[in-house]
Amino acid sequence: MNMKKIVSITFFCSVLFFSVSAQAKVHLKIASVAPSRSPWDIEQRALAQEWAKITNGEVQITFYDANSLGGEKSVIQKFRSARPGQKAPLDGAILTTIGLYEVVPSASIYTFSIPFLIQNQKELNAVLDTVGPELEKEYEKNGFQMIAWTNVGWLSFYTKDKFSDLSELKKIKIASAGIDSPILGDAFRTAGFTIEDMQSAKVLQSLKSNGGVRGFFGVHMYAYVTGFSKAISYALDTKLCPVMAGFVISNESWAQVPDKYKPAMLEAVDKMRKRLDVSLDDADNYYIEKMEADGVTMIQPTAAELKQWEAEFDKDVENISKTIPGAVSVPLYHKIQETVKGLRN
Repeated sequence: MNMKKIVSITFFCSVLFFSVSAQAKVHLKIASVAPSRSPWDIEQRALAQEWAKITNGEVQITFYDANSLGGEKSVIQKFRSARPGQKAPLDGAILTTIGLYEVVPSASIYTFSIPFLIQNQKELNAVLDTVGPELEKEYEKNGFQMIAWTNVGWLSFYTKDKFSDLSELKKIKIASAGIDSPILGDAFRTAGFTIEDMQSAKVLQSLKSNGGVRGFFGVHMYAYVTGFSKAISYALDTKLCPVMAGFVISNESWAQVPDKYKPAMLEAVDKMRKRLDVSLDDADNYYIEKMEADGVTMIQPTAAELKQWEAEFDKDVENISKTIPGAVSVPLYHKIQETVKGLRN
C-alpha cells in the first residue's frame, strides 16, 4: 500500500471519528423565563456547567431568554417541529405557572395558586413529594419530562391604600398584569376581589393617575425591579401562594441523553433546587428591606386573621373550579390540603 493510500485512509478515519463524536454530543436548547442575574439565572448557568462536567462534555445546554422569543406561549410553539421529521427549535424550557398550564392543562397546576393553601417553602416541598409524581406522569403522557419543580417567589398584594382585613383588601382596585395569565385574575375575581386586567407596560402609569388602579399583585422581586413599588404605600407581608416554575424537556430530547448520566444529572438538579429555595428567601428579605427603605409599610396579618382568610378562600374553591374549568382541580386541592394539615399538626 503506497503512502498516498495510507494518508487517504487515515484522513477518512479521522473524519469518521470526529463525525461520530460530534453526533454523540447532545446539545439541549432550553428557553428560560429567569431574569438576568436573578437567583434563577445564576443557578441555571451553574447547572449547565455541572451537566457538562458530569457527562464529560457529551451533554451541553444553551439557555435562551424566553421573553426575547416572544414569551412563554411562543416558546411552547417552538417545542413542536415545523415539518414532520424535522427537529423542533427548542428541546425544553423553564416555565412559570402560565407555561406549565399551557403545556399540560390536565395537570391543573393553578391549584397551587389558591391563596393560603400552601404557606411556606417547607409545605411546598412536602406537597411536591406527595403529588409531584402523579403530576410528572401527566406531563410525560403529554410529551415532557419534568426535570425539576421550583418556584419564582411568593405572591403578595401591593396597594396605595391601607387595609386592615380581607374585606377591605377586596374593595381595592387591583391590576392583574405581568406576573401571570388572566386565569389567576379570574380566580381572584371569583373570590370577590376587584381586579382589572391591563398590559404590564400600563400598570405604573395607572398607579400614578388619580382614577387608575390602586394596587397590583406580584412577587417582591417583580414589584421592586419594575419600579411599581415606588408608586404604592403598603405591601402584604405574607406568602399568599407560590408562583410555580418547572424545568421541562421533551421526551424525544431527554431520550437522546445517555442513561448512564441521568441519575447524576438529576442529583445535580436537586442540589440546584435546594440552593434556589434558600436564595429565593434571601432575595425576598432583600427586596422587603429595599421597599421599606423607600417608605413602603409592610402589613402583617395576625395568625387568627390568616386562619380566617384561609377559611374564606377555602369556601371559594368550588366556585373558582367552575369559573375556570380544568385550571383548578378540587380533588388535587384536597390532596394538597391533607398534606399541609398533617405537616402543620
